[in-house]
Amino acid sequence: MNRELTRIKDELEAGRPVISFTSGVSMEPLLHDKRKRNATHVLILPVRGICKIGDMPLVFMNDGRYILHRIVRVDEKDGKIFYQTRGDNCIGSEYVSQESVLGVVSEIYYKNKTVKVTDKNYNQYVKIWMSAYPLRKIWMRGKGFIFRRLRLLKNIFIKPKEKKEDEER
Repeated sequence: MNRELTRIKDELEAGRPVISFTSGVSMEPLLHDKRKRNATHVLILPVRGICKIGDMPLVFMNDGRYILHRIVRVDEKDGKIFYQTRGDNCIGSEYVSQESVLGVVSEIYYKNKTVKVTDKNYNQYVKIWMSAYPLRKIWMRGKGFIFRRLRLLKNIFIKPKEKKEDEER
């Protein structure tokens, strides 16, 4: 496990807040990867109680990965709480238990701006983004279909360089 992630986990389990870069593209357009020029930092507070729809928990997955996705559904089964989470830039979901939640994002730092998750504008963004999921899902699947077809056509009609060189010999 990465030292930074171990430190974050230890701090949150000790009840202390953590500021960290975000990594990956699953939460774009809201959160940006640490390798990009416009990287995002987040303030993660230790989890207290049950999370709600729209929250962004930091979850330690069974396979050792950490994910920071938005809660889209809360379920209770046999007295235990489970969350369905999904990245803002994803169409697939994960199901996680309350016990696997380490903390919850409370503030987002981006381009010298601070956005609190309690801000009215942020909450409007979350409502709009989550309600647009059916349209985003259609768009992302359609986009994937088109790009796969273009790649197939490219492979049929444009020969790779090695094959062209072999044919010329």
